[in-house]
Amino acid sequence: MDHLVKRACLLTVLSSVVASAMADLTETTESAAPSTYCLPQTLVRGGYDNLMIDHNMIIPAVDHSKRGDIYVGARLKSDPEALWLLNGITWRPIESTEDLSNAQYQGYDQLPLVVPVSVFYSPFDASALVGDVEIWIGYGLRSATGSAADSYHEMTSNERYELLWQALPPPYIPTSGVSSPYAILCLETSSVEKRVLMVTTTNEGNNVTAEEQ
Repeated sequence: MDHLVKRACLLTVLSSVVASAMADLTETTESAAPSTYCLPQTLVRGGYDNLMIDHNMIIPAVDHSKRGDIYVGARLKSDPEALWLLNGITWRPIESTEDLSNAQYQGYDQLPLVVPVSVFYSPFDASALVGDVEIWIGYGLRSATGSAADSYHEMTSNERYELLWQALPPPYIPTSGVSSPYAILCLETSSVEKRVLMVTTTNEGNNVTAEEQ
């Protein structure tokens, strides 16, 4: 389980580049008629030795305007009392209420319609956990002065969580572990906003550009 505690991803670090100026450019493309864009609700890629999982969590309409936190948890069938929660990109072991202070995946002042969740940002070797590990997902509500512990307990008391994926043993493959039937989400829109991040660095004045669409 050390793999989960240490986090199953590597971040790209450019240690020689120091940002000195940033500018956010936005390009919007409009359409005369609405277009439909479809994507899988849960996408499992690779094998158990190079696993990647992305999920699009749908928040019920009744909670869209409420403050809340998204939780992604991992449990082992061999040790069901132990819990790990994904905080951004880091798996944190939860042993007491005090460990919940900064253990949510993401927090929102107003919960959106769809929350994209990356369980593993880069290929993760889960081969040692086959037949044992489970991934759960859910969300909890809290007040403006509430804490992550408050929203976590609100989520569990209302059973607002579900099994997302489990590492089934052979002859099953990773995609077999998705707990719900295969689903496609379709979004309708008449505009696309493209955000281009320009970073001017002190490394000979070169520009590093990242695009977000």
